[in-house]
Amino acid sequence: MRFFAFFISVACSFLALSQAPTANFSMSDSQLCQGECITLTNNSTGNPINFEWTFQNGTPETYNGSNPGPVCFNTPGTYTITLNVSNTFGSNQTAQTVNVGATPSVVATLSDTVNGAYVEIEDTTIAMYEEAYLYATGTPPGGSMIWYPSGVISDSLSPLPNDSLIVTPFYDTYYVAAYTTPEGCTSYDTVLVSVWFQDTLATDSILVGINVSLPNSFSPNGDGQNDYFRVLTNVDADQNFSNGFYEGGAIVEVDFRIYDRYGQMLFRTTDPHEGWDGNYRGKPVNPATYSYLLEYRLIDGVSKLLKGNVTLFR
Repeated sequence: MRFFAFFISVACSFLALSQAPTANFSMSDSQLCQGECITLTNNSTGNPINFEWTFQNGTPETYNGSNPGPVCFNTPGTYTITLNVSNTFGSNQTAQTVNVGATPSVVATLSDTVNGAYVEIEDTTIAMYEEAYLYATGTPPGGSMIWYPSGVISDSLSPLPNDSLIVTPFYDTYYVAAYTTPEGCTSYDTVLVSVWFQDTLATDSILVGINVSLPNSFSPNGDGQNDYFRVLTNVDADQNFSNGFYEGGAIVEVDFRIYDRYGQMLFRTTDPHEGWDGNYRGKPVNPATYSYLLEYRLIDGVSKLLKGNVTLFR
């Protein structure tokens, strides 16, 4: 009787090992924005030996191995990710789709009301207690618009039905229009409303030659090269010019913020020398494209706002 039980156990184990595998995998996200990346986790069963991944219109397009690295999609559309696994007893295939939304376009302007219509004007200066009319348009249609002052999402303002806004700032204020598509992709544009104080005499002196620069990508992988996304200028704090760039030189005030595609602020600093290391709450974020807003004042008194995108690679 003991021999019979041992034989059944060995036979069952042999049958389990002599079956074709079953392909299965999970994705970190199935809804992306243009230029973003996802990670894939192999969950196949049945002792597969060979793994063949195919990423339609992705970068890379193929991979042979159990767990590929980040896969990025730079063109809007719906694409198929396929995994084929096999061993000596057979093969199996599974597929999933990923939707990639287009990066939207948004244009924010200052306007003046003329006969009920909006006439576009440039960034402007108003007197205290005067109103400024802000207007924004976003494409493709069907998205939602949010306004907020000085890049602070927690202070978001609900626009009027035509995505316009009437504001009465008491000091110079940048207003940011954030347009989000139904797929969850967001773009930003800004306008500046300056406030003129009648009892104040203002003079401007411009120091020629100061350049502010931000890279369009960085790779926080710990190799000591391009590990931080930070503000660069070509002038140090003593106004000594150089052909190179220095970290935060010539900047006396800064408000530097990084956002993900959902509008979540991942990083903020007021230190001109501090950069983003690609972490959020102590953990590395996924390779993707992120948005930044940079408000700064230079040693010559010039204040500006820069906005754009940066791609994080690992």
